[in-house]
Order: sequence, then C-alpha cells, then structure tokens
Amino acid sequence: MKIILFSNHRATLSVIDYLNTLGYLEAVVSTDKLRDSHLEIENFCDIKNIHFLKVNKHDLAIRVGKLFTEIQPDVAVMFGFSYRIPASIYDFPRLGFYNVHFSMLPAYGGPDPIFWQLKNGEISGGVSIHQVDKDFDTGQVMMQIALPFIPGETWGIAEGRHGVLANDMVLRFIEQLNKTDHHSINQSNAFSYYKKITVEDLTIDWERQTAVQIECLINAANPVYGGAITTYRKQPARILEVSPVEGKGQAGVVPGTIIHTDHSGLYVQCMDDNLLRINVLSLNEGVVSGYKMVMLGAERGERFEVGQLVATVLDVN
Repeated sequence: MKIILFSNHRATLSVIDYLNTLGYLEAVVSTDKLRDSHLEIENFCDIKNIHFLKVNKHDLAIRVGKLFTEIQPDVAVMFGFSYRIPASIYDFPRLGFYNVHFSMLPAYGGPDPIFWQLKNGEISGGVSIHQVDKDFDTGQVMMQIALPFIPGETWGIAEGRHGVLANDMVLRFIEQLNKTDHHSINQSNAFSYYKKITVEDLTIDWERQTAVQIECLINAANPVYGGAITTYRKQPARILEVSPVEGKGQAGVVPGTIIHTDHSGLYVQCMDDNLLRINVLSLNEGVVSGYKMVMLGAERGERFEVGQLVATVLDVN
C-alpha cells in the first residue's frame, strides 16, 4: 500500500515512523505554516530519508498533483493540514483521501474544534476520520471515537490526548482500508461549523460572562492563544489559569473587581456573583502567579476590565 500523509502537526511523528517502518509511507506533505516544535516533522523526514514536500496554498494543486502522478498513492491521510484540497487531488487515491478531525462530526467542524468545545463547556470531545470533499470537514465519517474532557483541562492537554487517540485510530483505519465493507456516517444533517478564532473570541467580557464561562474560555486559550485577554491597570493582560471558589461575592460589586488578596492569589468577582481565583497571568512584564501579583501591589478594589482589541497573531492550524 502506498500512503501519502499531509500534516503540520508534530503529533503525527509516531504515525510517520510506523508507516515508514512498514514500508507504506511514500511522502509527507506539509505547508509553509510549519514552525516551532512542528518543525520536528521536517527534521524527522530528513533523518529517515522520507520524501518531504512543503507547499503553499497557491502552488498546492500543481506540486501535489505532480507528486501524486509520480507516486500513484493508494490512500492519502490529512492530519493537522490547513489548506483546502482540490478535487483533482482528493479524488486521485484509489482507496480515498481522508482527514483526521478533533470532534465528533458532524458537530464542531472548523479549524480549531478543541478551542470551541472547551469554551462552550462540552463534557466530551472525540476524533473523527472522514472522507475529504469540496468543503471543510463535511465528508462521510468513516471512523470516530468519543473522548471525554477532563474537568479543568487546558487546550494543550486536551489537544495532546486527542492526538494520542488519533494516532491509534489512523493506524487501525489504514489496516481496515482493504476491507470491502466500510460503515460511514452521512453528515448532511446537524452539521455545525465554528469559524477561525478572532481576538474578540479570546476576550473576557466581565459584564456578560459567568464565572464558569470565563474559566472555560481561559482553559480553551491556554497555551495556544497565550491565555484569555483582559485589561489590568489600563495595560493588556492574559489570564492563563483560574480556579473556581466556593461561596458568593458581595452585593453591588462591579464584575471583574478584585475583592480579596492573600498568599494564594487574587480573588475576582464575576457577573453572577461567583468568584474566581486567578492563579497565573501574563503581563507585558512577564508571566506571574496571582500571589506574586499580590506581592507586587495588586489591591482589593482594583478591576480587570474588558481588554482593548489589539493586533494579535493567532496561530490556527
């Protein structure tokens, strides 16, 4: 079997290694967005002498089309690859072209399903392997497994756990591809699509969001987006970790106000009068704990406010 893997995601390294060991892997295709720790994909392919092709959205059709013509792949699998695949490419492999998506499709299609599921307080996610078609994440689902979220887990933890499950699923799916009977799920009904993340999506609205909603947003933004955006002393700040606190706040307090400080951190009242302890936040001066903020002079009565929307680089796979 000849396989081509499309990926920008370092979690696929074990899949790359395994398929290469079996002699199935013919090439790895990545994009010009490959950076940071994900560069390990290119380095690994270089070490293992695996054909590696890096494309941009403008030359993808021509360069990948040439690669497919030369290799004649039986199957292609896309895992963390952000560009749309044209029909001339996804119709080419004999056994199909498939994508790995971190949700239980047809729910939560789109570029960052982990963020939206955590932000919306979902109790379970999952991994789907589906056929690639003309739209994003809309092809027939060939395999999917649910994965419950751990209460309080961050985007990074959830994404890592989904990656481990996805690796196992890809290997199992490839083993099953030669079977003639494939069960699939049509996504024509109940499909939901969530857009690319914006600065507004990352911004805490102290006047409208409850304590639970704020905690969910903060977890969803850590670490991939650098935390949830707010303002402290008229300067931008990003909150990376909070903990819910038992009990209620005080009547008449403006949401976002610090109502208590001690050795464990800052306690902030939310619009539903519930409290959050701020454990870790990022300021222009560095990443600090809530306790260090107290030691540096954070006082009761000060407020976190809705962050001013500033130019922000958003890395969405």
